[in-house]
Amino acid sequence: MDMQFMKMQILEVGLLLLAAYIGGLVARKLKIGEIVGQILGGMLVGPHFWEWIRRLFFSGDFFTTHPAFHWVQNFYTNGGYQRYSQIFESYNFITFLFLGVIAFSLGEELHHARLRQVGLKATFICIFQGLVTFFFIAFGIKLLFWHTFNWIDSFIIGSIGIATAPAITFIVMNKLKIEGKLKNILANIVVLDDIMEVVIFSVFLAIAQSQYISGSELTPLSLTWKIARELGLALLIAIAIFVVLKLAFIRRKIKIEDDRKGTLAKEDKTFLSIIMFNHPTPSVEVLIIIIGVVAVGIAFAIHLEAPFLITAVLAGYLIANFHHSAFFDSLKLDDVMTIFNLLFFGMIGVSIHIESFNRTTLLFSLGYFVLRASGKLIGNWTGAKITKQDPKIVATLPKLMLPQAGMAAVEIVLVAAVLKEGNGLLIFNTILPALVLFELGGAYITEKTLERWKDYTYGEKQAFDSTDTDKGKILNLEDLLNGRVYELGFTNKEDILHRLVGIAAVQEVIPDEDIVYKALVAREELGHVSTPGGLALPHSRINGLKEPHVFCALLRHPIKWNPADTYDVHTVFLIFTPEDKPNVHLNVLRSLSILSRQADFQQRLHTFGAEALS
Repeated sequence: MDMQFMKMQILEVGLLLLAAYIGGLVARKLKIGEIVGQILGGMLVGPHFWEWIRRLFFSGDFFTTHPAFHWVQNFYTNGGYQRYSQIFESYNFITFLFLGVIAFSLGEELHHARLRQVGLKATFICIFQGLVTFFFIAFGIKLLFWHTFNWIDSFIIGSIGIATAPAITFIVMNKLKIEGKLKNILANIVVLDDIMEVVIFSVFLAIAQSQYISGSELTPLSLTWKIARELGLALLIAIAIFVVLKLAFIRRKIKIEDDRKGTLAKEDKTFLSIIMFNHPTPSVEVLIIIIGVVAVGIAFAIHLEAPFLITAVLAGYLIANFHHSAFFDSLKLDDVMTIFNLLFFGMIGVSIHIESFNRTTLLFSLGYFVLRASGKLIGNWTGAKITKQDPKIVATLPKLMLPQAGMAAVEIVLVAAVLKEGNGLLIFNTILPALVLFELGGAYITEKTLERWKDYTYGEKQAFDSTDTDKGKILNLEDLLNGRVYELGFTNKEDILHRLVGIAAVQEVIPDEDIVYKALVAREELGHVSTPGGLALPHSRINGLKEPHVFCALLRHPIKWNPADTYDVHTVFLIFTPEDKPNVHLNVLRSLSILSRQADFQQRLHTFGAEALS
């Protein structure tokens, strides 16, 4: 055994883990994206970075002859650098293994029950925006840089562009405590988005491999046969992974006393279940077996030239639907998976060839960045419009789909490793700088977008619950209402809103009665503001409005404003505020909140001379 080689292996693993961890920690403090920091940390200990440093600073006569720097020359001339590079290259298998496990975990989202919850509208948005992004990038890259990238290269780049990194978005959502329809629809679209991307990417990568191996273009017939053969092999291997895991982890019903003794029920006595007596509950043991079985499966897939990502996704799909979804909980053990994350994103940094970044590759990166951003914004906006989503979701969703890091970062390393004879490294160098921009810029845009969303939705509830009289001027109740107080005998929310909106249209407060009514109903479905004290505050922000207008309805027959409420509403305030002045909107809510707590509030409303309407 070569102790020098083993010493270097141990050293490099330690350097990689420390650099990726410290880089992520610093990046998190600077709020530039933990993944970016881990990648940069890996780059700083990678051989390509140090070769670049040597050429930049240690290539002059002074450094080559001065005794203090003699060790640097020895490291490069006596084989130290070559060994350092070879060891890091031998760690590239981590990329394939990690990506296989991630693809397997996506299978959880393909559970039939979850797919039914997604709904046709979210599915349509996902497929539509994915295809728009794919065609924007693929055809744009080919048209702009036709002399460098062939069609297959362009399709691979386009497929990678579909992927979205939801981690940043959901972290910010959790920090701002945002729940509801926006979060649900985003989660559904992102998951389907990544699954669609994996399938398209795997197909085009397999085609590219075949072309470089055979050296000739595939005919339509041979291409169809190849895709069918590879998908068939992927399915067979996925079934094998499923069978092994199903036998290893039996869903069993065991009495408590038997469980304590560690005995098996008769119906569970299979060969594998006797050897590996485990229930698929979150544990390190389950995680180890899952990784082991998936690793063997994707190794066979790679050997048979089958798309191993599709193999992993199909295996996860089979487990989720025909065995037990608890398998996937083990893949969420942060204490263990953190090590895999550090190794993986650190290895991406190690793979960065700094010297390959030049004006040309940065131009390619800029083209990719603009094309993907355009595809995501236009695709999601149009998809949300076609499916008639709430206007606020139409405006918000596209911006939340911009971040890109995890899955795309994995795949560009995979492309660089698989397509060494083609443009694999060039594709890597094209997409990587854009990923950094999407991670940094996406994080900033996401946070600002969600802060605005919260100001418009959940900030409303907080404003109405406020009792702080020092936080801005309290508006005068008589000025707010301006005599617009009406007594209504309707017994359902829709009729009440329709009547008040009609009055606002007659008084020319709003531009279009139907549009405003539909927007109000959609806003109520997203989340309403009402109180156990009997007040409801439907509201809408109107483009072009100069000042707030409030219409009050005193109900002869109190109603439940929302079916889930345990209280009745007797007073309704319909609020219209300027769209470009969110602070005015919140101040109206805060003022009504404070005024409604005054003892004579209801009496004052009645003394304003309520007009009785049917």
